[in-house]
Amino acid sequence: MLNTLVCLLLLLFKTKASTSDENFVFNGFRGANMSLNGLAEITSNGLLRLTNNTKQQKGHAFYPTPLHFNKSISFSTTFVFAIVSEYPKVSSHGIAFVLSPNTDLPGSLASAFLGLFNQANNGNSSNHVFAVELDTVFNPELGDIDDNHVGIDVNGLLSVEAHPAGYFSDGNRGFHNLSLISGQPMQLWVDYDGPNMELNVTLSPIKASKPDVPLMSITINISEFTLDSMYAGFSSSTGSIFTSHYILGWSFHINGRAQDLDLSNLPSLPRIGPKEKPKVLTVGLPVILSVVALTAASIIGVMLWRRHKFAELMEDWEVEYGPHRFLYKELYTATRGFRERELLGAGGFGRVYKGVLPKNRCEVAIKRVSHESRQGMREFVAEIVSIGRLRHRNIVQLLGYCRRKGELLLVYDYMSNGTTATDVFSFGAFLLEVVCGRKPIDLRPEEPTNLVDWVLDHWRRGTVMETVDERLESEYAAEEVELVLKLGLFCTHNVPPARPSMKQVMQFLDRDVELPDLSPDYMNVGVPHMEMYEGFDDFFMSYATSSDQVLLHSSTAEVSLLSGGR
Repeated sequence: MLNTLVCLLLLLFKTKASTSDENFVFNGFRGANMSLNGLAEITSNGLLRLTNNTKQQKGHAFYPTPLHFNKSISFSTTFVFAIVSEYPKVSSHGIAFVLSPNTDLPGSLASAFLGLFNQANNGNSSNHVFAVELDTVFNPELGDIDDNHVGIDVNGLLSVEAHPAGYFSDGNRGFHNLSLISGQPMQLWVDYDGPNMELNVTLSPIKASKPDVPLMSITINISEFTLDSMYAGFSSSTGSIFTSHYILGWSFHINGRAQDLDLSNLPSLPRIGPKEKPKVLTVGLPVILSVVALTAASIIGVMLWRRHKFAELMEDWEVEYGPHRFLYKELYTATRGFRERELLGAGGFGRVYKGVLPKNRCEVAIKRVSHESRQGMREFVAEIVSIGRLRHRNIVQLLGYCRRKGELLLVYDYMSNGTTATDVFSFGAFLLEVVCGRKPIDLRPEEPTNLVDWVLDHWRRGTVMETVDERLESEYAAEEVELVLKLGLFCTHNVPPARPSMKQVMQFLDRDVELPDLSPDYMNVGVPHMEMYEGFDDFFMSYATSSDQVLLHSSTAEVSLLSGGR
């Protein structure tokens, strides 16, 4: 009776030992009983190192007890690995998790064969080998998809399924790449459901939890090529680049879920790079040098920033206009940095700011106009300087200008009502220089012409479009040009109260308000206009002869703006 009881206890003990042999966990491998061959070793701090800095070699590490597989068996395993290369972007070959009928994989080669197969037996059904490879070298002859992928191998290295290394987050909506040779620890899960023949492979960084969506999920019957007794372990190989392959922890379970690894207790990887230097050299000196360099860089940066902030364009030909040129710094100071509180208005012609010049405390209005081309700039500057010499009650005094890259600033005397451009009459006359391409007063003996009267006369006869400058070559919208002509006449009405305000003018041009249905008789303008141009004859005569080409460019640009450039 006693003997029978002892036998039963012994049988129960053996059963429990067998079960525990098929379910194990290693949070580090210090003192672990592993079957090692090739370069494989366990380091003093508990790392399982499959290869070291040796070229064209291989290493194997297997759990020493065979596992019992049957046709409906399921298994789950997870491990943490790291691949450390002497170079940051290339390495020798990778690591493979392996199920094999033996622990030495006889005849296997290093390099591209990962220590699993050789040229003769690669792909043979008699191998009875299943592997999940972490491949870091592109071998097109083996069907590799790239040099950084995870593959599922059966009896050979031509993967039945492969995917670039990475993981999915937020379901399967976001895929994140992982570099297998980054030298950073990563975790891989391999889960096989025997009854449903479903295999899932999942990868993630060590600090992330297991993703909900696996990297690969396939239907496969592993029992078709495995034997009843199989060993589980790892294989790795080197090529022409010094590379170390590490396993930090490993958990395995037959017919159940592998136990989670205790990541906080895993051994540390060896330091990458030179040994740590004394803190006096590594902390103190760099801090001092950094402070000095930062201070110097800040001073230089401020100087460069100020130079760039107040940088201007200045060419040799502008010297003759020097007295009419302002420094950008002066205008910046006058408007307090062109702040919004100083803004008087904005529109298609630019933004206008109120300012006080720092030298003489003179109140000015500064218009900022963008320009992208140097073509005609010299003529334009000459033009505005000439206008600056004029004195007339219908023109606000232009004091000067400033040029910067992509920008022109015009400086005017500030008027009490805040107007910073020519008044409505002058603006109307301008609309008629632009569209008709004629001088306001043409004093040629053979055809003396007042531009306003000439346009109005054509309007009365129903031929107002015949006044359009021929140089525009019909490149305009007729209804827009007609609007400009009529608005120009409206603005030059001989009775000032009958003229629109500048705000209304802009509303008409922007088509926010329709122009009133005016008749030629309403525009009863005539001789009184002559006095408006008193004192301008000399200017207009010289202006026309020197600026015909500029007028052509200005007219084309202005009509283009009014006919579709808004």
